[in-house]
Amino acid sequence: MFMSKMRRAAAWIMGIMAAAFVGWLVFDGITAMQGGGTGINPIVGRAAGRDIRYNEWSVHLQNQLAIEVQGRSRTDEEQRVATERAWESLVNAKLMEAELDRLGVVATDAEVRQAFFTQPPQEMLSHPAFQTDGAFDIQKYRNFFTDPAADQAQLLQIENYYRTLIPRVKLQRLLESSIFVSEGEAWRFHRDTNERARVRFVSFRPRELVPDSSVSVSEAEVRDFYDENSEDFVRPASARANMVSVSLRPSAGDSLGARDRAARIAERIRAGSDFASVAEDESDDPNSAANGGFMGKRPAGVFNPVLVAALDGVEAGEVTEPVETNLGLHILQLDERSADSLALRQVFVAFESSGATEDSVFDLLDDIEDIALRSSLAAATDSLGVELQTDVSLIDGMDFVPGAGPLGVATEWALRQETEIGELSESFENPSGFHLLELLGRTEESQIPFAEAYAEIEQELIAEKKKERARLVAEDLLAAIEGGASLEEAAEERGWIASETELFRRGDFVPGLGQGSEAIGYAFGAAPGSIGGPLDAGSDIVVLEVLEREETTRERFEEVKDAVLAQLRVERSQQYVQKWMAALREGGLVEDHRERLLVEAPVPAF
Repeated sequence: MFMSKMRRAAAWIMGIMAAAFVGWLVFDGITAMQGGGTGINPIVGRAAGRDIRYNEWSVHLQNQLAIEVQGRSRTDEEQRVATERAWESLVNAKLMEAELDRLGVVATDAEVRQAFFTQPPQEMLSHPAFQTDGAFDIQKYRNFFTDPAADQAQLLQIENYYRTLIPRVKLQRLLESSIFVSEGEAWRFHRDTNERARVRFVSFRPRELVPDSSVSVSEAEVRDFYDENSEDFVRPASARANMVSVSLRPSAGDSLGARDRAARIAERIRAGSDFASVAEDESDDPNSAANGGFMGKRPAGVFNPVLVAALDGVEAGEVTEPVETNLGLHILQLDERSADSLALRQVFVAFESSGATEDSVFDLLDDIEDIALRSSLAAATDSLGVELQTDVSLIDGMDFVPGAGPLGVATEWALRQETEIGELSESFENPSGFHLLELLGRTEESQIPFAEAYAEIEQELIAEKKKERARLVAEDLLAAIEGGASLEEAAEERGWIASETELFRRGDFVPGLGQGSEAIGYAFGAAPGSIGGPLDAGSDIVVLEVLEREETTRERFEEVKDAVLAQLRVERSQQYVQKWMAALREGGLVEDHRERLLVEAPVPAF
C-alpha cells in the first residue's frame, strides 16, 4: 500500500517486512510457493505432517542469510551453520503452525486492524520516511499505508504478516502466563550470585596418594560397568582424509595499511572527536560499534590479557594508543574500573587481506586443485612445496577438524555416502583459511568392543577406588581435628599443606576446589568456622574450613528485587518455550530430505 509518488520506497519496505518474518515467532509461511507453477518444487522435509517444499525453504534461507550477513562475506563453515540454523527455525515454525491450528488460535479482523495502525513493525520506527523532528510520527505511517492509490497486493501481504504474527504472540503470552517466579526464588538467586566465601583446605590427590599396586579391578567389575553403560561405548561414524590448508593471512603491506588507519583514527579521537561516534563510524566490530564501541562491564579476566595489560595505569575516561592482537588493532577507552572488573569501549581495526593477497591465495588453490585432479593431493603439495596433513580424522558430530579448526562442512562432505573414496573436495573456507581434502576412507557408527574399552574402564574404576582410599586418609585428618587440633596444626603434623583461597562466588572456578563441586557447596552452606570433609573437589578429595563469608542483605535485595524477578521470568520463559518446542518436535514427526534429494540451497549474492 504505497502512494504513487513513493513507489520507489517499495524495495526498502518489503525488505523490512522480510526481515521481520524471519524467526520462529514471525514465520510467514510463503504459501504462494507451496505447489503448482511450472517449475519443479519437491518436498524437502516434513514437520507435524506439513510439507516443506524447496521454494519455501530456499526463500526462507535467503531471508535468514540476508539478515545474518548484512553485506559481509561469509566462510563455507559460517554458511553451513547459518543454513542449519535456518532449517531449525523453519521446522519450528511448521510445528508452531500445526499447534496453532490444533488450539484454534487465530487473529480476528479487529486485532489485525488495531495492530496495523497502532503497532508498526519495530524496523519501521526509525526510518526517515516516518520521522518528524527526529521522532517517529504515527500519522505519517498511517497516511503512507492508507493512501487511496494503495497497491492491494502489497496491502494483502502486510495483512498476512499480522495474521501470522498475532496468533504467535497470543500463544507466547499464553505460555508466559503460566510462568511464576516467587520472591523466595528471586532472593535465593540474588544471594547465590552475590555471596562470596573464603576457605582454607587440605587436598588429598588420589593419583599421588594411592600407589597403583595397592588397587586392583577384576574383569567382572569391568564387564559389569561396560554392560551397564553400553550406550557410552559407541564409536561415531568417521572418515579419514588428506588435507592441505592455505591461510588467508594479511601480508605485511596489508597490516601496515591497518596500522596507518588505526593511527589516523586515534589522532581524530585525541583531537576531540567523540569516541562513541568514531566507534560507530569506523570500528570493524559490528557488535560493539552498534553500542558506541562499548564492550561491556565484565571481570577483567574475561577480556583479552593483551588489552588488560595495555590499560595498566590508564585512568577512567582516558584513551590508549592502538593495541595490537592477532586479530587487529584496538583503540581502547576505559569507562570504569573496579576491584575486579572493567568497563571498556573500543574502535577495532581488523587486519584484512588486500585484493592482491587474496588473488595469490586463489591462484595457489587453483594450482593445487589442477594437479590433484590429474594426480593426487600428495603430488600437488609436493610439486608446489605446500605442507600436506595426512590421515586427518573427521568425526560425526564434531565440527572441529585437527589442523583446520571448526570445519563441520568438511565432515559433512566426507561422511556423505555420495562422496567417493579418493574424491577431492572443493575448497572449504573457515576463519583459519581454505582447506582442500582428499577422502581416504570412511567408517560407519559401531559399538566399541569390550576388549577395546577394557583399559579405559579399568583406569576409571581404579581412579574411583583410589578416591575412596583418599577419603580414608582425609577422615584420619578430621579425627585429629575433632580431638582439638586446628586444621593447620593437624595438617602440618601429618605433612600436609593447608591452602587458603581468595574470596570467590558460588559459580567461580576455584583452583583446588573445582567449579560447582561438593566442596564449593559446603563453602556456602556451612557457617564460618565449620570444618567439613571428606568433600569431593573434582579429581581430588579435600577437608575444608570456612574462614569467611560475605553475605548480601535483604535491604540490598529489595533495591534490585523487581529487576531480579524480571530477569528470572525471562530466563524461565525462554526455558519453558524451548522445552515446549522440544516436546512438539518429539510429538510431531520431523523429516529432512534435503540430503537425499541433493537440494543445493541457493545462496544470495551480496
